[in-house]
Amino acid sequence: MSEDGNMQSKLDKNRSAARKQRFVPDCFRWLLLLFIACTLTACGGSRIVNHSFEFDTTNSIPLAEVLDYRYGDSKLPVRAPEWIVKEGRPLYFNAVAGPMLVGDYLYVKWRIKETGQVYEDTVDLRHRLPFFLRDKTVYFDIKGSQLYVYVISPERRPDNMPPNGPKMYDYRKVITIYPDQPKQ
Repeated sequence: MSEDGNMQSKLDKNRSAARKQRFVPDCFRWLLLLFIACTLTACGGSRIVNHSFEFDTTNSIPLAEVLDYRYGDSKLPVRAPEWIVKEGRPLYFNAVAGPMLVGDYLYVKWRIKETGQVYEDTVDLRHRLPFFLRDKTVYFDIKGSQLYVYVISPERRPDNMPPNGPKMYDYRKVITIYPDQPKQ
């Protein structure tokens, strides 16, 4: 074999070895990217966060009776029990706290007790709820034909901030996320 042939053979062997060495890290890199993509796809926006969901219409004026509600698609007790909905029984309050799915929507159906008028509303929460919801409360209230949704922080409200939302949370920071508030 000539010297050029020997040299070519060595170059081919070196190229082959280099390809094999690059293949293993490239393989791991692609597997890692595939794993991350699959994980993000599997999450699909569903997040489990330690927070609360509440409502209390016992002090609403006029008195509102909740006929049905659902906070997201969770099967946890963040929805009206089916038997209560089927029997048409009213609900006046509920509170659930702990690790749970952050709801993508809130559906509420209610009746004004003195008139019998029935209303329902579905609120898209995907772009209304803060990302950092840990230890906060999603709270809904009813004022006649209007549904209100608040996020209540565990932080105390500064003295220079006016109270907002449910009276029992006057001392806490509360933001109204529905209906949309005019920009000031």
